[in-house]
Amino acid sequence: MVIHSIGTTAGSTTMEFRVNDQRAAYMADAVTRTSFGHGAMPVATGTNSSAFGKDALQSLTSGNNNTALGASALRNLTTAGSNTAIGFEALHMNTGGRNTAVGYRALTANTTGTDNTAVGYLALSSNLTGNFNTAVGFQTLRYNTASSNTAVGWTALRDNTRGSSNTAVGMRCLANNLTGNQNSGMGFECLQVNTSGSGNSAIGHQALQANSSGLYNVAFGKDALGASTASFNTAAGMLSGDGITSGSYNTALGYNALPSTTTASNNSAAGAFAGIGGNFTNTTAIGAGAFPTASNRINIGTALSNNLTGGYGSWQNFSDARFKRDVQADVPGLDFILRLRPVSYLLDAEATERRSGNWQRMDTCTVKDHRASYMQRIAEVSAERQTGFIAQEVESAARAIGYDFDGVHAPVDSSDLYALGYDLFTLPLIQAAKEQEAIIVELEEINAELQRRVAEVETGIVPIPKSP
Repeated sequence: MVIHSIGTTAGSTTMEFRVNDQRAAYMADAVTRTSFGHGAMPVATGTNSSAFGKDALQSLTSGNNNTALGASALRNLTTAGSNTAIGFEALHMNTGGRNTAVGYRALTANTTGTDNTAVGYLALSSNLTGNFNTAVGFQTLRYNTASSNTAVGWTALRDNTRGSSNTAVGMRCLANNLTGNQNSGMGFECLQVNTSGSGNSAIGHQALQANSSGLYNVAFGKDALGASTASFNTAAGMLSGDGITSGSYNTALGYNALPSTTTASNNSAAGAFAGIGGNFTNTTAIGAGAFPTASNRINIGTALSNNLTGGYGSWQNFSDARFKRDVQADVPGLDFILRLRPVSYLLDAEATERRSGNWQRMDTCTVKDHRASYMQRIAEVSAERQTGFIAQEVESAARAIGYDFDGVHAPVDSSDLYALGYDLFTLPLIQAAKEQEAIIVELEEINAELQRRVAEVETGIVPIPKSP
């Protein structure tokens, strides 16, 4: 062992330990270089660098402000600066600058990539030229070669290769992503199997877990869109959209909203269990437990919501002559109206709730107060006498006169229900009023003629014929 410059005036400048004529430790005060370990920073001329461990910063020549702690850490760095490597072979192949690696072989393959941060076993270990990546956790971004990714959590974004601008926070979050870009995930196993899907956002335990190639989905809540493999779906709330598989352009807002939708598309639901009815297309359900019974339907509330109060304006439908063709004045009046039977009735609220599935859901509800209030509302609605028509009777009345009345919705399948559009009864009522007015005018003319004749008789203008 050879020791130079200890206890001498010259020793204030450098101190070197050598073993078998190989530098084992080195301190240079004027240029603040420090190394300790066989082959650690043997030929460097730069400043403010430190190397601790066998072959740490072994190839450094003129690079400044580098720190290597661990065998072969920053071993191949030559001229770049501002790197920090802690751990065996951390930043082993690095030649770029401003990288930080902490952990066994963290950023070990990095060559010219810059501004990367890796903390954890094999974090960013395959990165070559990617820049601006941050990985914290066991094997996070292990196979990454792209840029601008952030992964925090056990194996988060582990398999990512060419995908860029992804953010994953949580155990196994985006773990299988390969080429997908601009994805954001926060939560245990959210977007776990995503490979090529891009533009997805998931927050919550296993949110969008099954998505592999779907695009531009948004899931917020535990298991939200958990089974979806499609695109352009939005779900907010625990289990919202959880049943959707290949359906697209669906929007679910609320706990377990759209629970029955699987392959259908273009549905919107707002409220807990809204859209519970079935796998329909182009439906809108508003309110807890609201259930469309067929495609292309809008449902607000349930049988328990029997008092819908609107605002101060009227509901208006588009009605423009430029978009109407084959216009015919064939709406019947009195002949249809006189066949209708207005009735009062008691609604079987329990049966309607069973039909929708809400009853079964509440039957297993573990919150005592919720179930009690639900049963109380069932009793209240069932006891309230309502007025209206019977849809089947209206259908029969229209058929009897050959009237294709669009105010009746007949079931399209076994899961659908009859429905009435009460506002459409206004049209035959208007026609009936016109027909009655015509009858009244005719009767008035007859009455006027009779009165004229009576007046003529009374004034003697018209002689009364004598009996023979």
